Amino acid sequence: MSIQFPATPRRLHRGHEVNATDGFPGAGIMGECVRTHDWTATPLGPAETWPQSLRTALSIMLSSAFPTYLAWGPELTSFYNDAYIPIMSDKPNGLGRPFPEVWSEVWDTIGPITERAMHGEASYFEDLPLTLVRRGHPEATWFSFAYSPIRDETGGIGGVLCTVHETTQRVHAEMALRQSEARLQAAIDLVDVSPYTWDPATGALDWDARLRAMWGLSPDTPVSLDVWMSGIHPEDRARVEAALAHCVDPAGDGVYHIDYRVIGIEDGVERWVSTHGRTTFENGRPVCFTGAALEITERKRAEAALRESEARLSAILDQLPLGVGLVDREGNITLGNQMLQQYALVTIPSRSPKQAGHWRAYTPEGQPLSPSDYPGARALRGETVVPGIDFIFTLPDGREAWTRVSAAPFHNAARERLGAVFVVQDIDREKRAEERFREFAAHSTNAFWIANAGDRTLEYLNPVFETVFGTAQNAFRHDISRWIEVVHPDDRARVAEAFGRTALGVVSVEEFRITRTDGALRWIRNTFFPIRDEQGRVRRTGGIAQDITRHEGRFVYIVDADGTSRESLSRVLWEAGYDVRAFPSGKAFLESAPALVSGCVVLDIQHPDAGGLAVPRELKARRIGLPVIVLGDAGGDVTFGVHAMKAGAVDFLPLPYRTDTLLAAVASAAADIRQTEEADHETGRARARMAEMSEREREVLAGILAGQTNKQIGRDIGISPRTVETHRAHVMQRLGAKTVPDAVRIAASAGVQAPRRSGDGG
Repeated sequence: MSIQFPATPRRLHRGHEVNATDGFPGAGIMGECVRTHDWTATPLGPAETWPQSLRTALSIMLSSAFPTYLAWGPELTSFYNDAYIPIMSDKPNGLGRPFPEVWSEVWDTIGPITERAMHGEASYFEDLPLTLVRRGHPEATWFSFAYSPIRDETGGIGGVLCTVHETTQRVHAEMALRQSEARLQAAIDLVDVSPYTWDPATGALDWDARLRAMWGLSPDTPVSLDVWMSGIHPEDRARVEAALAHCVDPAGDGVYHIDYRVIGIEDGVERWVSTHGRTTFENGRPVCFTGAALEITERKRAEAALRESEARLSAILDQLPLGVGLVDREGNITLGNQMLQQYALVTIPSRSPKQAGHWRAYTPEGQPLSPSDYPGARALRGETVVPGIDFIFTLPDGREAWTRVSAAPFHNAARERLGAVFVVQDIDREKRAEERFREFAAHSTNAFWIANAGDRTLEYLNPVFETVFGTAQNAFRHDISRWIEVVHPDDRARVAEAFGRTALGVVSVEEFRITRTDGALRWIRNTFFPIRDEQGRVRRTGGIAQDITRHEGRFVYIVDADGTSRESLSRVLWEAGYDVRAFPSGKAFLESAPALVSGCVVLDIQHPDAGGLAVPRELKARRIGLPVIVLGDAGGDVTFGVHAMKAGAVDFLPLPYRTDTLLAAVASAAADIRQTEEADHETGRARARMAEMSEREREVLAGILAGQTNKQIGRDIGISPRTVETHRAHVMQRLGAKTVPDAVRIAASAGVQAPRRSGDGG
């Protein structure tokens, strides 16, 4: 067959000027593309040299309305028809190109199929998944297709004819349907509901295994209307039959809703079942009933237990060491136990001026509390007042007693507020004890505090607190968070945790740093302890804060073989606030050095027994981090100080020394010690945080340190930018970093550096 196309009006496809009506009938766009293509540049050569077998296969393909692809010759030169164009989408023109080149991204899959076809073996596949590169990105697709070998004039295989149907949309629809069915089944399983159907005309039932189990039946037991009715409790059967008759009555609404008991047919177990359903009517006749059943045995048992508990409630209330009452919306007391009677209440004080005169409470600022802010009034407005407000109650005989009143709104099952319940607790002994404690604390040399364990407000601070913390008492009063803010950031979480443990009844001692408003850093040793009520419950927490700054991190070790000189040095440094320990010889000092805490060494080398410069050399060799200040007579040798430094000393002071020069040198060494220790602590914390990270979080951190964007990080490690963002947030949270520079600093302190990259490629 000769492929010739008459000239007609034209349009473009893939850069070819074409006309859909050119060529033999049905040739269409691709027929014109075949006619105008430069075939001399392909392995097939000019079209007039093509074998008849190719022309025939090409004619069949171009005339087909079904998506078809033809690969011809050893190089598998490509042809396809108009119906195949949508499958190509925006891929570069495949006409005349080798089949493996056009579909390179899936050749690992379709290549072997093509090879079998070229050996004479036909193949057919349904819904084969393929990942195609179309529309600028990889795309998951599914295809049903057949590969058929085409013989040439020699009887051999000249090419492969591929009929293709893309089934991606159908596969997605089926997946969505399966997912929807799975979600529905999961929802049914989650609430233990059993859907079922009943044919009112035939009596046929469709029950699942769960519903059969409610009737005490095994999963494969046949069910019928007789089986249904036989399992219903005899006392409930008449109600069920009436409900069924109603739901199949065309004059009704078709709704079926009833709770009843069943007795297991095989196991004899009594169960409660709640059923809901509706009948469908056609032409005034019931044709189908669809319903759902739920076993409510546990709920019914709970309801019975509730009724029984209500019967015991009055007796229990009368045994409580608390006054308990229930009030209506108007504040009238409708229920009260015996303990409440001592307060002679008819209505709550906030609703009765006469009653309010017997109850006094104060705001945190020391002002009288308005009756509208009393717990009962607030509870009637919908607020819950727990652990309560402390009141001074005036008894009929004129005596005063401390009480704590709590209240909460009372609702019915429909969440309508019916009133409030309130509790009055006698806390007089506790309050009197607190007052004695406050009197003691006011004369103490240590700082004392008391906090409410419930709302964590500070209720008391003694005057010493202001001296230690350098801030007025009222700056901390009633707000424990203000106190925690002055704690050093590195110690803050530990102190907050200590507050929490104390509220649980744990006694603990914590040493931490605070930063005063004058900028001074102080070390505090705080003993946290719980304060319990008569029932042993922790109502308040207390603490004793001791300033231990003088004794923390300021150790100086004197090595001086001359007793008089050693005593003089000790006195100078002790008066400057340092903890001093003196050694009579270098040997004695070096024996103790490994066990000494961080501190500065002052070494007077005038006497040979002091050990001379061998002492700093030995410390350096043994990697004991105690900085050494050498005191000595250089004898006019200006290089002596250099020798001391090379031996490991941090400073050299010629004798006789000036006191201010010595103290300045010791202060400088102490500052270096503190800085080193803080750096070590930060390094340890940073390494601990790094150890908690997952492998993926560490990969994201590496990208952050390299200055990459989320997109670049995601590309390097094979995840989406959105997932990178999630990991990035986790990384910042684990490091305790608010900004990227913070993260870089913390990572660097842990020894993690940004990876070297040859280029970001993006």
